[in-house]
Amino acid sequence: MLKRGLYLGGLLLMLVISTVAATASGDPAFTKIQIRKHRCLVAGPAHLSDDAPVVFILHGLGSNAGDFLYLIDKTNLPPCRYVLPDAPLTVGDEAYGWYDSKTKSRADMVKSRDYLFELMERFSVEGEKTGHTRPIILIGFSQGGVMSLEAGLNYKGKVEAIVSMSGYLPYPSKTLAHPLAPFNTPILIEHGIEDDVVSEDWIQETVEAVKRSGYKPIFKEFPMGHQVTKDSWAAVSQFLKIVSERPFGAD
Repeated sequence: MLKRGLYLGGLLLMLVISTVAATASGDPAFTKIQIRKHRCLVAGPAHLSDDAPVVFILHGLGSNAGDFLYLIDKTNLPPCRYVLPDAPLTVGDEAYGWYDSKTKSRADMVKSRDYLFELMERFSVEGEKTGHTRPIILIGFSQGGVMSLEAGLNYKGKVEAIVSMSGYLPYPSKTLAHPLAPFNTPILIEHGIEDDVVSEDWIQETVEAVKRSGYKPIFKEFPMGHQVTKDSWAAVSQFLKIVSERPFGAD
């Protein structure tokens, strides 16, 4: 494991790297990195302000990191570092998952959470001499939404905001047994009223469990299925705009 103080630029040099130009579809340019044999796509300007966060965008089951590249230009944030990892479980050709969807394996979730912790630790490090670390924003859809809550609420570092789109907590009592995120951490949870994957009961249980633990999540429902729509993403974009305008750690 790379030492904590390693500057991100050094990390990029030491890992397997390939730079990919912007695609014809208009997706932003990104760098492809292999970490523990899993791919991460990294985008954003080379030079950032000291307070610029690292934004993780987590895909859902059967998808991959590239499927959400288009969201980078729609986050309504100042210049940031973006990290889009492939989930660690292979479920098909260029298709990945964070946990077994049939068994909802808690062991898979913990392993994926710990993998995300490693990524969050690596990419938040700003410099060996200063010891400065960047705050993290987690955005996830479906299984990625599950993991944004699971990892964001339990990460020991700086979490600036958590967004779960069509995700929930399969094991709320375990996820929230000893959360480490401050209670003023902004949290947005979205759900579609026509969602046939995440039920209304599951999402309501999740929201109530998060509230009972001391957090104040924003919960929004939309007339949609298990998906991201123009309106649901507009709410995410507005939420992120508000987050970016408040001092880190403010109420």
